[in-house]
Amino acid sequence: MSALLRCIAGLLLLALGAAAMATAPRPTLRFEHLSVAEGMAQETVLSVVQDRDGFMWFGTQNGLSRFDGYRVVNYRAATGKPRALSNNWVRVLHLDRHGRLWLGTDGGLNLFDPVTQSFTLFTPDETARRGNGNRHINAIVGDGEDGLWIGTNDGLQHFDTVLRRFTTWHHARGDERSLSDDNVNALAMDGDGRLWIGTGGGLDSLGPQRERIEHHGSDLAPRASPVHALMVDGDARLWVGRLGGLERRALRGPQAGSVRRFGPRDGIGPWWITALYRDAAGEIWVGTHDDGLLRWRGREDTFDSHRHAVTDRHSLGDNQVSALYRDRLGTFWVGTWYAGVSRVDLGSGGFARIVRRDEAPDTLADNKARALLADGDSGAIWVGTGTALNRVDPGTGKTTVYRHEPDNPNSIIDVPASALARDRAGRLWIGSRTGLTIFDPGTRRFTRLPLPGDADANNVRNILAGEDGFLWIATRGGLHRMDPKTRAIESYRHDPAKSTSLADDIVRPILHDRRGRMWIGTFDGLDLMDRASGRFRHFRHDPYDAASLSHDEVHYLFEDSRGDIWVGTAVGLNRMVTAKDGSVSFVRYTTRHGLIDDAVAAILEDADGRLWVSTTAGLSCFDPESGRWRSYTSADGITEGAFFDGAALRTADGTLYFGGFNGITAFDPRAIRDNRVAPRPVITGLAIFNQPVEQAFPGLLKGPVEHAESVTLPPSASVFSLEFSALHFAAPERNRFAYRLDGFDEQWVQADAGKRFATYTNLDPGTYVFRVRAANKDGVWSEQVAALAITIEPPPWGTPWFRAALLALALALVYGGVRLRLSGLRRQKEQLAHQVGVRTEEVERQNRVLERQAAELRDKEGRVRQQSNELARAYRALQENEEFLRQAKQRAEDATRQKSEFLANMSHEMRTPLAGVIGMLGFALRDPVLRDNTREQIALGQANAQALLAIINDLLDFSKIEAGKLSIENIDFDLHAAIRGVASLFEEGAAARNVGFEVKVGPGVPHFVEGDPTRLRQVLVNLLGNAFKFTTEGSIKIEVERRDDDQVRGEGWNMVRFTVRDTGIGIAPDALPRLFQKFEQADAGTTRRYGGTGLGLAICRQLVTLMGGSIGVNSVEGKGSTFSVLLPLADGVAPPQADNPARAPHTHRLRILCAEDFPTNQIIARTMIEEMGHLVDVAADGLQAVAACSRTRYDLVLMDGRMPEMDGANATRVIRAGGTPDARVLDTHVMIVALTANASLEDRTRYLACGMDGFLTKPIDEDALHAQISRAIERQRARGVELPPMPPMPAALDAMDAPPVAALDAMFGVAPEPAPPRPVPRGGGLQERLRAAFAADLPRRRAELDAALAAGDMTEAGRVLHGLRGSAAHLGEAGLERLCAELEALADAGDAPGLAAAGARLERHLAAFQDA
Repeated sequence: MSALLRCIAGLLLLALGAAAMATAPRPTLRFEHLSVAEGMAQETVLSVVQDRDGFMWFGTQNGLSRFDGYRVVNYRAATGKPRALSNNWVRVLHLDRHGRLWLGTDGGLNLFDPVTQSFTLFTPDETARRGNGNRHINAIVGDGEDGLWIGTNDGLQHFDTVLRRFTTWHHARGDERSLSDDNVNALAMDGDGRLWIGTGGGLDSLGPQRERIEHHGSDLAPRASPVHALMVDGDARLWVGRLGGLERRALRGPQAGSVRRFGPRDGIGPWWITALYRDAAGEIWVGTHDDGLLRWRGREDTFDSHRHAVTDRHSLGDNQVSALYRDRLGTFWVGTWYAGVSRVDLGSGGFARIVRRDEAPDTLADNKARALLADGDSGAIWVGTGTALNRVDPGTGKTTVYRHEPDNPNSIIDVPASALARDRAGRLWIGSRTGLTIFDPGTRRFTRLPLPGDADANNVRNILAGEDGFLWIATRGGLHRMDPKTRAIESYRHDPAKSTSLADDIVRPILHDRRGRMWIGTFDGLDLMDRASGRFRHFRHDPYDAASLSHDEVHYLFEDSRGDIWVGTAVGLNRMVTAKDGSVSFVRYTTRHGLIDDAVAAILEDADGRLWVSTTAGLSCFDPESGRWRSYTSADGITEGAFFDGAALRTADGTLYFGGFNGITAFDPRAIRDNRVAPRPVITGLAIFNQPVEQAFPGLLKGPVEHAESVTLPPSASVFSLEFSALHFAAPERNRFAYRLDGFDEQWVQADAGKRFATYTNLDPGTYVFRVRAANKDGVWSEQVAALAITIEPPPWGTPWFRAALLALALALVYGGVRLRLSGLRRQKEQLAHQVGVRTEEVERQNRVLERQAAELRDKEGRVRQQSNELARAYRALQENEEFLRQAKQRAEDATRQKSEFLANMSHEMRTPLAGVIGMLGFALRDPVLRDNTREQIALGQANAQALLAIINDLLDFSKIEAGKLSIENIDFDLHAAIRGVASLFEEGAAARNVGFEVKVGPGVPHFVEGDPTRLRQVLVNLLGNAFKFTTEGSIKIEVERRDDDQVRGEGWNMVRFTVRDTGIGIAPDALPRLFQKFEQADAGTTRRYGGTGLGLAICRQLVTLMGGSIGVNSVEGKGSTFSVLLPLADGVAPPQADNPARAPHTHRLRILCAEDFPTNQIIARTMIEEMGHLVDVAADGLQAVAACSRTRYDLVLMDGRMPEMDGANATRVIRAGGTPDARVLDTHVMIVALTANASLEDRTRYLACGMDGFLTKPIDEDALHAQISRAIERQRARGVELPPMPPMPAALDAMDAPPVAALDAMFGVAPEPAPPRPVPRGGGLQERLRAAFAADLPRRRAELDAALAAGDMTEAGRVLHGLRGSAAHLGEAGLERLCAELEALADAGDAPGLAAAGARLERHLAAFQDA
């Protein structure tokens, strides 16, 4: 009883499984095409056959074609060539039992001879009065022996292939035993030897005895009854294809003679049937005249239809089918009337493609399958596509489409339908780019539900119906958790200030694993969420850790049956490994391991534990147990192109679905199979010097090369090539080869289908064997090897007889040579005996001489050895002296460097407070209410400070020169104007001293030259300053002349000499040699009397040397001195002149945006801009700047480099790109100027590279700001932008008599403070306002810095320190500015310990502000 119950339960399970499987889609046929473009004789393929060698043959309307998988060889009729094809219209191809190829043409029966590549024609001997219809052959079948049954347009023929004799049958009017019609279209032989004949009048048959023809009538109309195709299946049933449909006749058994006519219920209409075929697997195929290809499903006794689809290039080539054939390797061939031959591999695959069919009414809305979800137990699936929501029946392909209707609330909220989920109540949730839609299957009603937040927060990418009853919604604007009952929503977003917040706002996959953990995939890594606290733990890619995530862009998360979590990213697949201590690491899998592409889209597991991974280039199957990969592309039957991230589904029956750009790929993993039939390799060509062997050496081969076993090449054939093919047509382009020439190649040479040839040159004479193997597209290698023995004949001089003759000649020559040599030796022996006696006496005499010389050499050797020892001692002394000098030189260089560094550091430290003194004095002089005596005292203090600054500048310049950090620029300038400018500095002083001052410029001095005007001015000012310092009476003269005699650089150069003469105190002769040395003056009394550092002339000498010139002096003590400078200056051009004079009022008013996050800096910038008369708005970060540019069309943007939310560089890129989708910038070409405390060349290059147009350093230089605004005015006017004119400025602001404070600011690096604004709200000065704003903002900045340091966010820490540095510069806090710059450098370098160590110093500086 229990066994019976188990049996019943098993049957029920099988029934349920069968019902589930019934819904699975059937594999789709993926056709490849071969037509005229690939070399076919013509596009109408009337017949197909495969010969014994494996070649495919196609009969067309314009000849015969042979195909080896890569190359087509065509045979055509040729007039005057007796052994050519008799007629180009080849209707029938037949391979008899001996492997001979017979052709039925419109010119008779032809037999192909593969050895001679020729044809033999056979025609019946009938009277010409019947016409040539008996030569128009429509069908050929074998009679089971050595005969052929032939159907023609004029009766039935039998051809005895041994006796070469025809027997004919015709229609005879009134004779019931004759054919019903002479037009015989089809023939078939059943198992009993009866021949079935399809004619224009219906169905006939002829018994084995050939006594009489029987007629088998039909109840069809005469127009529909003609038979065009016949086929007998394995169950002894005759399939009859008529002009009006398909029928099946039982030939044996109790139902013998019964006829079933197929109709629309079977999937076939009253169509014209043109071809019937039963393949080796028992499949029945039906070709129609207008309705494509039909495939009979034996179990259901119905037909599947395969038609040509214009939108699918892998569908059937044409709907008019003319021939059907399946080759021995599993490839099915369909000859069509207008599109050549289509082929499909039936030996492998198993994939189904669900795509939109334009000709079908109930089909997918479009092919972009973004989301997939099973529809409960119905077997249907929900598909979210780019334009609609679809409910698809996979078994039939019928689809219900739900589209977005903007004015209909009972439709989905928007498209695409990019996410699908089902809650516990059975409701369907659809995510799109503007929110959610709820679909109630019971009421068939849609409810729209927008999500809180911005547009990104409504752009839904994924929905997870969690086991906790909540819906987890992934969007481009964060993660939402929704209670589907109350619709209450809690959102999680990325917060830069919180390290435990969501890693990124762009969220895609969500996984709730079996351990209760919630995993979130973002575009910035993988997050593990603590749902109780809302905190996130981050896992990111580390380029230095191979066990980290392979990439931060996470596309898919999957937990397999073993509990392993798999992470699909933009660069590879990752298996998560959790250690016992809770630490997480990852094992990576990429294309190097076998993955078809690194960009993973989705992951599914089949019933056997294998993982299926969709990517942007295809599917990969991974077996974790064996570690093996197998990949599939569109050539294997999957959809073409990439797959969408997350678009994957496994249904209850185990069917896997993957959505892609071009439809859905569906399959049963256990039904996926490879083609296990190995190809037959064949050698298809032999070429000598790239010329076919038939042309190079006619008659060398007795037949085609594929039949040859050996070939002998003459000596002249030193370069030959062999071409080979693999006769496997499933995917010839993916076949592989291995070839080897025995006797030459040591190993097998691997090659793909793109290199199907091997070339050999200059082989030695001998015999070699060329062997080639092949593998099909699935890597199945053939055991069979195609081989060809190649013998290379030696040249005439390499033959044995030639070598024998050459050996005999050599022996004769040797014998004669030996005889001559012996006689010569005898004569030489006698001569040598005489010479030996003479030489012996001479040698004895020379020996005595040599003994004397040897004694002398021994004496000299002793003296040389003594001298060598002395030289060695001297060399060691020199080495010790050289090492002492090297160390002394190193100490001197170290001392010089330390001194230069000390000077540079001291100069910088002194310049900073001095710049503040000069700047504050400048601000005081701006006050229009100062009393005259006060103004005079302040001006005197400013002059003294400037003098002190000149001394410091000398020290700083000299330290730069010695450090090699001072560079000379070459620009075009006006030399005459430069000389006049230098002279104007001393004219007033000369008049005050009552000293004559004359400037003389020679006639040949060029007007415009190329050089460094600043350094030239510095040299001349120094020399004239010394002249006025040491001259109390008399005169001073500066002369400039062009020295042609000193010209050394050729054309385009000018040697210009500058001479300064004075009648001062002169220089003593002993002081002249050290006059240009550093810290030197004529004597110590000079320093006490006249002052100075002693660096001026030393700097002059260094600058002149850097400019390629020379400096000299002539002096007579008590009478005066003459200094001359000779410089090479290249010809120049007139430099461009600025349109607006410096600090001239602007002509037009601009609207300016200042993006700056520190209030102190905001006040400075706003005050300066408003003082110049312009309108200014302030944005606190880059995001606000982009938003402001989307609301207002600005004329100029001042952009801080480092800001929160979005820095200046990224904000500039967004503005140049047109803004964001929600905030489009009004003017993408607005002028943007960087505003930053970083003044290095690297920072300038980086800001300009991101799209900025200029650069301003902090503290802001008023002149530089004025110049950038002038550029903005010129730029806007050049663009045609209408600008309002500048209104008249109040008289209080036009203080033209004020000193050039901005010029001093630019020189000393001190930010100019604007004059007090017209309305001062609370009576405080600008400096007090700045310090108050800085102090008020300081707690927030300190909190931001502490949070960044706690989170280890060095980028955020650097931004805060950068802002503090700029504010400190504006406030004149040099110590705080230097400390912030130092800490910013540590943050940029990622030195967290260094930052922590310096934190106390920063706290002490900032505490002073908060205490105040």
